[in-house]
Amino acid sequence: MNNYIKFICLLTFALLISSCEKSLEELNVDPNNPTEVSLNLLLPELQTQSAFNEGTNPNRVAGIVVQQLIGLDAQQLGYNGYILNSSTMNNFWNTGLFSGTLRSANLLMNTSDERPFYGSVAKIYMANELGKATSMFGDMPYTEAFQGTDNLKPSYDSQEAIYGTIQRLLDEAISEFSAGSAGYFGGDLVFGGVQSSWIQTAQGLKARYYLQTSKRNPGDMNLAANAAAQSFQSNAEASGFQFEVSETANWALAKFGIERPSTLGVNTAFAESLDGDPRQPVLTSFDGTQWTFFDGAEGNLIWGRSDAKVPIISYVELLFIQAEAAAANGGDASGLLKQAIEASFELSGVVDTVGYADDKSADGSIANVVTEAYKAYFGFNFHESWANWRRTGFPSLTPSSVCSDNGFNPSCAVPQRYLYAESEKQTNSANVDAAISAQGGELLDVSLWAFRD
Repeated sequence: MNNYIKFICLLTFALLISSCEKSLEELNVDPNNPTEVSLNLLLPELQTQSAFNEGTNPNRVAGIVVQQLIGLDAQQLGYNGYILNSSTMNNFWNTGLFSGTLRSANLLMNTSDERPFYGSVAKIYMANELGKATSMFGDMPYTEAFQGTDNLKPSYDSQEAIYGTIQRLLDEAISEFSAGSAGYFGGDLVFGGVQSSWIQTAQGLKARYYLQTSKRNPGDMNLAANAAAQSFQSNAEASGFQFEVSETANWALAKFGIERPSTLGVNTAFAESLDGDPRQPVLTSFDGTQWTFFDGAEGNLIWGRSDAKVPIISYVELLFIQAEAAAANGGDASGLLKQAIEASFELSGVVDTVGYADDKSADGSIANVVTEAYKAYFGFNFHESWANWRRTGFPSLTPSSVCSDNGFNPSCAVPQRYLYAESEKQTNSANVDAAISAQGGELLDVSLWAFRD
């Protein structure tokens, strides 16, 4: 894997090149100064940025919101009290998302006609990045986005429409790969060009986003279970993006632990909920003062290691989706729940020496399934724990005791969403205002469409 900084440079270069119109100058191309970036270099950039985003600010804040993490200093301390204003996600919205993964995915989707493998993978990434973003912000630009100077003020698609787009993109990718989406010539850092693995990834993501809409569309719960069953059948199949120890190529949570020491820790209540759980020593440790997620770049805490391997969607999540669907249909979810817990132990690299899976799977209720998923998702899947809580109310969370009315969360409720970026409000105010009005407001305690009763 080339390092992260190199990929970001390639992205910047690609975006600059893509904005140029063809001209007669192309007839005189200097071979030492190429005018196009190869698809096998653009794909690694997209994969790197997407995986890196899983440990950046929006997901760390989600960890605080669902009370798995806790801020200890600097901005993170304010996040404990839900001080999440329009500047909080500004960098993510601009660089991690719209000028990052979404722009890169769109570029690949529209420049890979002769090598459709890359466009098909890009559709999967586009769907997943849209899904994570809409679960955080609600309505967002898509249909009119990515037009550059032709449209600097794109309108917003509704969250309902975004979820429809997600499923359409994933269906298209599955169809294209099933027909043999040809043209692979390197650069796939996750599955090495194996198309069947990308089909399984798309099925898994269909399951994730059908689950997110199942509160509004109850039939989506069965669609989620069916898609999950057609996805990965083991942790090994699900694989993931492999980061490296180098500080120019390491996992975002580890980078944060290195660069911002003692500003973010593990919530004591969450850490203590793992007492007797064999995963506790590899998820968190007590340093004598505070529970932590980071004990060194090559330490024992698996989601604090620089060289963590981060799945796009894990086999663990797929089993929890199937278990919840079984419980929702009035069936016996205990068998699937046990498999999910056991898969989490395997992913964590520990052995269930105390019969934890047998004990915790005896209760196959939705409440217990989602609570066990909450534990299993720690470190790499904070956004799905937050989505699950907003959809089901599990696990039970008590609003922060240090919250005060800060103007954007007057009820001091556990946040339901993030506010739109300040830069977006300044440059695209009319469309932002329309989106806010369509959703009934933008305060942190205003539920998004997918999670609304």
